[in-house]
Amino acid sequence: MSKHTEYTSINITMEFSAKQIASFIQGEIIGDENSTINTFAKIEEGTPGALSFLSNPKYIPYIYTTLSSIVLVNKDFIPTL
Repeated sequence: MSKHTEYTSINITMEFSAKQIASFIQGEIIGDENSTINTFAKIEEGTPGALSFLSNPKYIPYIYTTLSSIVLVNKDFIPTL
């Protein structure tokens, strides 16, 4: 006798604001605290609604061109304008 298990796919979307994320990680917001994210992306592949992070200096140029809604950086990061 074989058992058959049926799986149902559940799609749950969670959304977080910059203000909520800053609170979670005790970070500082520079920009719109109401920006929201519901997905993750590499900084070089960012899309609106995505959260990205900058950890490797070779990706610094992407912080100025990414479409990600929120980018996390180290506290010692100094932007060049």
